Amino acid sequence: MFIAFEGIDGSGKTTLSKELYKFLTRRGIKAVWTREPYDKRIRELILSEELSPWVETLLFLSDRGIHVRNFVKPHLQKGYTVITDRFYLSTLAYQGFGRGLELKLLEELNNKVTEGLKPDITFLIDLPIEVALERLEKRGDSKSKFEKEEFLKRVREGFLKLAEENKNIVILQGTENIYSLLGQILKHIDLFLHQKI
Repeated sequence: MFIAFEGIDGSGKTTLSKELYKFLTRRGIKAVWTREPYDKRIRELILSEELSPWVETLLFLSDRGIHVRNFVKPHLQKGYTVITDRFYLSTLAYQGFGRGLELKLLEELNNKVTEGLKPDITFLIDLPIEVALERLEKRGDSKSKFEKEEFLKRVREGFLKLAEENKNIVILQGTENIYSLLGQILKHIDLFLHQKI
């Protein structure tokens, strides 16, 4: 099973994805946790440089191709549940809605680099922008180019629009406590597994 967690920075997706990983492994389920950007060098380059929207996008896509080929697919083939903190929806939301790049082209390019692989289920952790910015400030994250308020509003709206169009995306409220959210996540995974039988 391939599970993705999406949402704006500060939404709680990293914490929740790691909690799900810990929960599954404690129960003897073969699971791995990963994130995007996957490659450390690409991650540092993207986060440290002012890049044009297309250069940034092509770096993210290259990273995703490496991620899928070297990590995600091999683990899925070995029977692991793969949990990723970000996947292709982040490109559509951040570079498409946030940076104004053409969605159809982004979808086509994503499809190429992932060889058509999509998560079985995606959890979109939604959170008001003000709360996300507050959380980021509390944890001492300096504002990156991806954390400006107007930009984040466009990205959040993009995530919500994408979720409306895709039945495999579950929206969860990031303002709820972590245990409540984890319980909801487990119910949705259980429901998904029963629908596949």
